Amino acid sequence: MREAFDLSEIWFIPAARPPHKDVPGISPFRHRLRMVELAIAGNSRFKVLDMESQRPGPSFSIDTLRELNRRYGSSRRFFFIMGADAFLEIEKWKEYQGLVDFCSIIIMSRKDTPCDETAAIISRAWPGFIRHENGWFENGSGNGIFFHRVTRLDISGTSIRKMACRGQSVRYLVPENVREYMETNRLYAVEENLETTDNSRVAPKGSPDIVISKPDAESMRAVEIARAIYDNKGEDIVVLDIRGMSAFADFFVIAHGRSTRHVEGITGKIRRSLRKKKIRCKGIEGETESKWVLMDYDDCIVHIFYEPVRSFYDLEGLWADAPRLQWQEAVDQTPVSLQAGV
Repeated sequence: MREAFDLSEIWFIPAARPPHKDVPGISPFRHRLRMVELAIAGNSRFKVLDMESQRPGPSFSIDTLRELNRRYGSSRRFFFIMGADAFLEIEKWKEYQGLVDFCSIIIMSRKDTPCDETAAIISRAWPGFIRHENGWFENGSGNGIFFHRVTRLDISGTSIRKMACRGQSVRYLVPENVREYMETNRLYAVEENLETTDNSRVAPKGSPDIVISKPDAESMRAVEIARAIYDNKGEDIVVLDIRGMSAFADFFVIAHGRSTRHVEGITGKIRRSLRKKKIRCKGIEGETESKWVLMDYDDCIVHIFYEPVRSFYDLEGLWADAPRLQWQEAVDQTPVSLQAGV
């Protein structure tokens, strides 16, 4: 394993249009770009490129690397730095085998990653790569795949966004100029706490921990779906009541799986089990990659994530003012008849 990499510059390239670009609540590109600029200010070896805003379509890594190659040709050698979790899913990426035509890959690990699992992926994806005694892989062109361990810090974008939504201080968790920018532009802030007139749903607006103590007939479809996900091994299930907050649905049911295969299994099983109860799915997206599967159950939208993708997009944080339904208690109540889906 190489102890260090002699990188003359480290470029940060924020994605203007992530593949799931239509999710409501994602901060505009100009804000994300500016926060990166503020975060790296003062380090002469760090540089921000806004090239993603100049290209049409979603921001796929292979397209970004092609554009860098077009601009700089052979005058630069590129290293693509990514996390270990991302690399374990690289076979789901667009044209992933072509990445090493344009760069070497540095895998940064925040936790112990099974060496045999990463080695198996490399062997399948790039059979021409030779494994060296120190653990890194290289091909005849000079590009390689290297591993670098980093110190694990219990700081994440998800936790920072949630703290900001709750009005808690994020001082020392982000650079001070970034914190000031977040506050000035109210990027993750919410309105002052408000109370509803419905006693079953009185809660401070902006808290992701508020609950609905008395599920009503309208919410029972969401309860049935949450139960189906639970029965089929879905994890960390959350039901958000977005009635009055959205024109396209009344409830979000959010859960995750530990791998894309797990997500694929959950999705197929709940669709079959709900169909037996005459609750039919009107449409489904994202099954091919199984990183973020959306299922349309009329007034209820189901989101089944691969766990790291759920953390990245943080729907609970983006919809922080939506009350949470106590679905686990609701399933023990007297069943409510449901109208079959279309």
